[in-house]
Amino acid sequence: MSHKKILSALVRNHPGVLQRVSGLFYRRGYNIETISACATENPKFTRITMVVLTNDELEMSQIIRQLSKIQDVRRIAILDSGKSIYSELMMVKFRVEPENRTAFLNLTFRNHMNVVYMGDSSAIVTASGAPDDLDETLEKFSDYPIIEQTRTGMSAMEASDRPFVEMDDAEFIN
Repeated sequence: MSHKKILSALVRNHPGVLQRVSGLFYRRGYNIETISACATENPKFTRITMVVLTNDELEMSQIIRQLSKIQDVRRIAILDSGKSIYSELMMVKFRVEPENRTAFLNLTFRNHMNVVYMGDSSAIVTASGAPDDLDETLEKFSDYPIIEQTRTGMSAMEASDRPFVEMDDAEFIN
């Protein structure tokens, strides 16, 4: 049985670094459920967050060892659900007929969703939060058919006062 683990990797902000990280997963046959990358508060670094499906702790430790061998990887953390904050963005286009528009808008308001487009027979909404919470929210909209949906993948951050990016690591920054 596979378990989901959330990895956060701090890497140099160089061209091709995301390809090198994802290529390692491909070559080793590991499965990434979601992956997202963005610049950090220090433009020399990129943070890559991955939801990894793994069979056991031995496989997880092997993944971390392999990632650590990539020259551009500075730091890797497994984010524990009890000590981290998780969120993703979801955009959903629903079929909303004019006669149901008021009820739909009330439902979006009660579920803290933002309506970003209202057409003649459809609406696009956005919401952010923990993936399980977003799934539960979608269930409440069962009266409105989903036309299309997209989700960003997981973003995660350790709930602590420590920074993930250490600014004083001169040998890595150069």
